Amino acid sequence: MRHILLLSLLTLALPCGHGKLRAEDVFKTLLPPPPIAALSAQQEAALAAELAEVTQSFQRVKRHARAADIDIFLKAVRYALEFHEWYDAKPEDGVEKARALLAEARVRISALKKKEAPPWLKGSGFKVLGFYSKIDDSPQPYGVEIPKGLAEDEYVATEAPGFGPGRAVPAVCVWLHDREETLTDLRFVHARLTAKQPGLIQPKGAIVIHPFGRYCNGWKFAGETDVMECLEDALVLFRADWDQVALAGFGMGGTGAWHLGAHHAERWACVHAGAGFVDVAHAVETEREKTPWYEQKLQGMYDLTGCAGRFSNLPLICYSGELDPQRRSMEHMLKVLGKEGLHPTHLRGAGMGHAYDPASVKDVQAWMETAVAQGRESSPRKISLQTRSWRHSILYWLQIQAVHELWEEGRIDAEITGPKKIQVKTEGVRSFNITHFTPNLAGYTLLIDDQEIKLPDELGGNAHFTQMLREGDLYFTWHYDPEWKILFADDPYALYKEAGSCMDDLFFERFIFVLPDGPGEHPAVDEWVRQESQHAIRRWRSLMRGDPKVMTATEYLRHAQGVHEDDQQADLVLWGDAKSNPLIATLLKHKLTPLKWDAKKVQMGAQIFDAATHVPLMLFPNSCIERKRLVDDGAGKEWTETAATGRILINSGLTFREAHDRSDALQNPKLPDWAILDITQPANEVSAGKVVAADFFDDRWRVKP
Repeated sequence: MRHILLLSLLTLALPCGHGKLRAEDVFKTLLPPPPIAALSAQQEAALAAELAEVTQSFQRVKRHARAADIDIFLKAVRYALEFHEWYDAKPEDGVEKARALLAEARVRISALKKKEAPPWLKGSGFKVLGFYSKIDDSPQPYGVEIPKGLAEDEYVATEAPGFGPGRAVPAVCVWLHDREETLTDLRFVHARLTAKQPGLIQPKGAIVIHPFGRYCNGWKFAGETDVMECLEDALVLFRADWDQVALAGFGMGGTGAWHLGAHHAERWACVHAGAGFVDVAHAVETEREKTPWYEQKLQGMYDLTGCAGRFSNLPLICYSGELDPQRRSMEHMLKVLGKEGLHPTHLRGAGMGHAYDPASVKDVQAWMETAVAQGRESSPRKISLQTRSWRHSILYWLQIQAVHELWEEGRIDAEITGPKKIQVKTEGVRSFNITHFTPNLAGYTLLIDDQEIKLPDELGGNAHFTQMLREGDLYFTWHYDPEWKILFADDPYALYKEAGSCMDDLFFERFIFVLPDGPGEHPAVDEWVRQESQHAIRRWRSLMRGDPKVMTATEYLRHAQGVHEDDQQADLVLWGDAKSNPLIATLLKHKLTPLKWDAKKVQMGAQIFDAATHVPLMLFPNSCIERKRLVDDGAGKEWTETAATGRILINSGLTFREAHDRSDALQNPKLPDWAILDITQPANEVSAGKVVAADFFDDRWRVKP
């Protein structure tokens, strides 16, 4: 099994450094905020000792299927101690919360040691559960409300995961919480562990799921991934109906409902958005003039006004307080929806600011109960798919694979118009897929932008086409050049870049930080790498609430073939230069990327910079390593890479930084596919250095002229 380097509680000393410098000493941190009532050294020491004792006891049950239901308590206390997350009036109150979590962990550990069915799943009311994230294996908490009246034997299991056959919980409501900067793991878990009153929205007969969403990030990046993962965990655990899931939220949660509702429309039976901004450009319009052109393009990843058509098959109800400043954003979105022919109900709380009035809550619940009972639309006849990012390029049975102009809107309006007939209208789209389509597409006629294409009635001809037909769950790709045609596996356009990507996109999925083995070519670059890699790791932990996997390049190479399949497919974040990191050396030696980088110069296309004072940042697909099947250890020895990863990222963590944490409207990607930094300008809360060049690669992963 691959050796994973775990972080110490307070600092990470990197091999190429000249001493220890903590990331929190370099940049002003807004999230999590400073403590209100800090614990004394004696109080922290006592809690740390108690945490260590419970953690040791946990080792005996950590392989249990519901171990995450316990691990969330240990992580909450561990992070509270490390980041000093004490937000009560008195230190004693913080200690009491932490000890309550450790006490519950002991109870659950004892039950699993006795091989009992998890008793915390029984009965009605609030429950606190957990799951292990596929991104970084961290235990992530979520709350569940079980209404009174659901018979216990209908959903409680004797073993997990899954409760076997039988009647499912009738419906589920996913409730996304508002922005609260002190709502760290400790406070989130404790509030739901001790809750006596039900939550705001309570649809009749539905369980209500409360995702944590990785704290305070606007339900984006890992927060987005976690919502889908905790929903899946709950749906399996409580045998809930996958077709009767509602999505709702308020404030930051309303923003999340807009975003997750549009970008995952095929998942929900209905959506309720309470307040929340919908358009990044409008939300930060006062800063628009000083925003670089590429950052303005990147805002399209979360601008809901650019993908309103995705709500076409999804029941939607909105709410805003009459006096709420966010009402302006809501009404702007309603106008955009109106242009798509969509006119959802908009409830207005009379005299209300950023809050609900009781009458509107009742109306939302009643509407939601009706919509959920009808179930989700799983395969609509008519679809409007809009996107600027490949991350959100799929809707029902359509996928935009490539666009004519990256980060500009791609749109497809498709409709089944008759027996074996589909009409497709495209805007800005170079290639698209029809997938997960039932029934079989054999014999269908497609009218694509007035061009008619008839698919064969019988199997045969092209072997790849035959295989697609035989599979039943078909995956047809059409490509425009200069007219629409079916794209086969051996077509050179198969290497086209998908719709827009950026560096931050890597952090939606599983990744590994790969640190340098030793010093590189230049001490100043080494120091920058040391500080920035430490900053990236700590920032992931403090903001995204998980312990990233970290190893040196040599450890990665030595253990690459004997690891879990999840790690074999993980994306890589490579730190250092060709001298300090053999994986970077491999990319440069075999010319697997457009980057040219040696001891004297950093070159991207025609632009050349001094390597002693400049550092390249870059996202690039790593499938090229799989084709070459070569990994150089830096000493001339070549390793066989049997499990190439999907993407590599060089010298960057999340590109939005501490200064952007003051609003989730600012927590968006700040850099495109590649950038060159002048590191003579020190890193700060806004940037890791002075950006002297940056751009997106073209649609073949080449540097633009």
